[in-house]
Amino acid sequence: MSLVIAAGGTGGHVFPALAVAEAWRQRWPDKPIFWIGREGGREEEWIQKAGIPFYGMPAAGWQPRAFWRNLSLLYRLPKAFWAVEKLMRQLKPKGVFSTGGYPGFMPSLWAGLHSRPLFLLELNRYPGRTIRWLSRFAFRVFGAFPETIGLKAEWIGVPVRFSSADRVRYTPSEAKRSWGIPEDRSLILVLGGSQGSTSLNQAVFESLRAWIEAGAFILWQVGRQIPQNLPSEVLTVPFIEDMVRAYIAADIVVSRAGGSTLGELAWWGKAAVLVPSPHVAEDHQRKNAAFWEERGAALVVEEENVPALREAVLYLLRKPEKRIEIARAAQALSRPEAANQLAEYLHTVLYGIS
Repeated sequence: MSLVIAAGGTGGHVFPALAVAEAWRQRWPDKPIFWIGREGGREEEWIQKAGIPFYGMPAAGWQPRAFWRNLSLLYRLPKAFWAVEKLMRQLKPKGVFSTGGYPGFMPSLWAGLHSRPLFLLELNRYPGRTIRWLSRFAFRVFGAFPETIGLKAEWIGVPVRFSSADRVRYTPSEAKRSWGIPEDRSLILVLGGSQGSTSLNQAVFESLRAWIEAGAFILWQVGRQIPQNLPSEVLTVPFIEDMVRAYIAADIVVSRAGGSTLGELAWWGKAAVLVPSPHVAEDHQRKNAAFWEERGAALVVEEENVPALREAVLYLLRKPEKRIEIARAAQALSRPEAANQLAEYLHTVLYGIS
């Protein structure tokens, strides 16, 4: 009998669930965990690297902007359900934990229909379609924010992929030098999500000259499309594997406003300029960003307003005292024990002991 984790699609769904899995394995290495994700998804690499058995399943979701594409769901959803049904007979799970998203839908539905405990974690202030629909089957729903709009959820925070030892792995000077950046220069860390963001990248590109002239270096997670002929003060990486080194080195973070990333910014206590994506379902990133802005935990700009992004970062470069103020407000939103608390709760429900 095992715990099945169902999550995939983006790092925002995967990394918090992986943090819970790691917390579970540290305390109960004899209790098996299996992972179900999207067939052919990037998460397969991350999960296998962590040493967790991974099973890729077909996953399909509702397309609100291309209604005609949803006709294929009449075929794809039953196919996916029967694939999950066959796999679950093999894995024999005691329960299922999911962070939502389309790859988590069918395993979670299976748990609900087979009376297995289903645990859900909503990472955004406004719940996604998958979590909203599955909540009727859930044994317990947890939320990353103090209040999850329109959903009864227990505030647990965001499980993060870091430990207390990571905080002291490097000094800021050591971390900067490891990236080839002078320790006396400010570093702007740009994160467009695990898959990069073309529109955010363009806005950053148009702001680089001003930031460099202000004395900054830039560490830029660009995704698959790497800009060419950039100044020497700009270091581009398709995907940052060692986020500990990146966060410790960073003085300012420019980022999207997904719940998982916000949880990491809070855990590290980083001053950030948030650029919420306007293209995500239910516009949840704007709602997340608004919550942080109201609490003084970040500056927020719209991605089409390139001058505002440029000036917001310059403002923080010139005002170190404001960076400290924002960083402290961000850290106040952190729930550093979220991964351990979630793992312990799941284990207690499934096995009756902690």
